[in-house]
Amino acid sequence: LDPPYGIKFGSNWQVSTRKRDVKDGSADHLTRQPEQVKAFRDTWQLGIHSYLSYLRDRLLVAKELLTESGSCFVQISDENVHLVRCLMDEVFGSENFVSQIFFQTTSGFETNTLATLGDYILWYGKDTSTLKVRKLYQEQLPIPGEGNARWVLLPDGTYRGVTAAEKRGETAIPPGARLYKPGDLQSQGAAKEPQPFKHEGKVYNPSKTNHWKANYPDGMNRLAEKGRIHIASNSIQYRRFADDFPFQERGNTWTDTLTGSFTEDKMYVVMTNTKVIERCVLLCTDPGDLVLDPTCGSGTTAFVAEQWGRRWITIDTSRIALNIAKTRLTTAAFPYYHLHSDVDVRTEVKDGKIKKSIAEKKNTVSDVRQGFVYEEVPHITLKSLANDELPTTET
Repeated sequence: LDPPYGIKFGSNWQVSTRKRDVKDGSADHLTRQPEQVKAFRDTWQLGIHSYLSYLRDRLLVAKELLTESGSCFVQISDENVHLVRCLMDEVFGSENFVSQIFFQTTSGFETNTLATLGDYILWYGKDTSTLKVRKLYQEQLPIPGEGNARWVLLPDGTYRGVTAAEKRGETAIPPGARLYKPGDLQSQGAAKEPQPFKHEGKVYNPSKTNHWKANYPDGMNRLAEKGRIHIASNSIQYRRFADDFPFQERGNTWTDTLTGSFTEDKMYVVMTNTKVIERCVLLCTDPGDLVLDPTCGSGTTAFVAEQWGRRWITIDTSRIALNIAKTRLTTAAFPYYHLHSDVDVRTEVKDGKIKKSIAEKKNTVSDVRQGFVYEEVPHITLKSLANDELPTTET
């Protein structure tokens, strides 16, 4: 739901498909469509109380319509986010709160206090114990001197810390070198028996209250064979290379959603960036699932759902919004995706890299519920190396 934010009279309503500008309180920008006048009256006649009653009615219905694993996202600004969160606590139960997401909409503007840089999305589940969640990842390029890129392993096997010049970008990392960060190789809990480990002519022991993370001795030997052991002054550590998993899980602060030259032009006065709704849909649905948006606007939710193979229903009280949405959806062009029902996929891991080959099936009936063929990346971990297992994969 992207409802009116409950802060102004006319800022959330567009009166023409050709004119997007709306001035708050301007009589010229108020049409006499009965559904729009009714929406104004019901929402603001009694101030914030009327607004919250309007929103509560819709949230109650939304909860009833949700499947047990379903999610409800409500977009709101900072003026009323606290009130809407309390309202959603009442409707869904505070125990079903999932996250409060901030997404940036502007780089800032002149103000007497602090500039407002974005809006919020409140995420609640119908029942968090059965909630469907599909985590999202973003590529994380290594930055010399930060994160998992603080040390350099050179091709000749020697290693050193990242230099100040390399941190500043004045000097390039030597060709063939790998960036890494030393990590703890011990876990809490004393071993039943001593675990002396000999590495490069010296014997190392875990502390009295700890044990080696890798199976002893086979797992530790495998780590040594794979060049994964970093020698500190009086101890050994695990080498976690920056390219073991060059991605990070996306959190609840989205700063790459600015409205501007890198996003589509607005067709509707309060149109939300497609990227924002896309992430919400991908976070909690699979292809073939049903998405409902009772505050249609320009139809961004339906547009995103259609692109990603989700079924959708969208509703609005304004004929202007519905006409814009219809035009947008009937003239849209979407990327092409392979469906698992239509192709045979062969996956192999070679030299730590995942390679896929796709062959079209004959005489198939496309079934979007079987999902798309996703790109996968290996996630190399200490456990997979120590146990000589294939790396896990993330889509």
